[in-house]
Amino acid sequence: MFLTEQLKDTCTYQGIQLELDLTFDNILFFLEMLKDKELHIIEKILIGLEMLIENFEDIENLALEEKIDLYIYILENELDFVRKDQNDQENQGLKDDTQEQEEQEDKDYDFNVDGERIYASFLMDYGIDLLEQQGKMHWKKFMSLFSGLSEKTPFMQVVQIRTMDVPSPSKDNQKERNKILSLKRKYALEQNTGKTADEAFENIITAFGGKAGGK
Repeated sequence: MFLTEQLKDTCTYQGIQLELDLTFDNILFFLEMLKDKELHIIEKILIGLEMLIENFEDIENLALEEKIDLYIYILENELDFVRKDQNDQENQGLKDDTQEQEEQEDKDYDFNVDGERIYASFLMDYGIDLLEQQGKMHWKKFMSLFSGLSEKTPFMQVVQIRTMDVPSPSKDNQKERNKILSLKRKYALEQNTGKTADEAFENIITAFGGKAGGK
């Protein structure tokens, strides 16, 4: 439970005390790295570990399998990235491939594209200057505040535009439809702008056959 847990920045792996950088800006850089299509998944894991672990040299000589296990452990236990239950994965497999692809491409937001709106929204709702919080605010705290942004904020207003339905055409609503379609075009995200944190984690899990950390 969030209110009873301490937002720590250390963990222990095989008796090694690891100093983690779980500040929100570092995790955002980490997620941007995961989007790089030129990097192999193993490269992403190794780069990710260097980004997440400040004393990376202490685990540098671990076997690759152990590094993968540690990487997944950190994402799952220290960052709360969600791994689908096996039953959910089986149910997901029953979906039509086209429908699933459309759902994956229909993103409501992108941290990079919406960065200025998110900054302005934190300032409006909480009086928090995220630039001043770089290197300080924990990812979990950032995400809790992020998920609680009010509908009046610039970020949430754009999300509402992206997700609103376009009414079926009629003789009386052409002007309204045109306005909605114009706003949707203005604030549309490109397809595959990036993955959410949980999707990035799920890709790693899938690639390694459901392997998860647990040490």
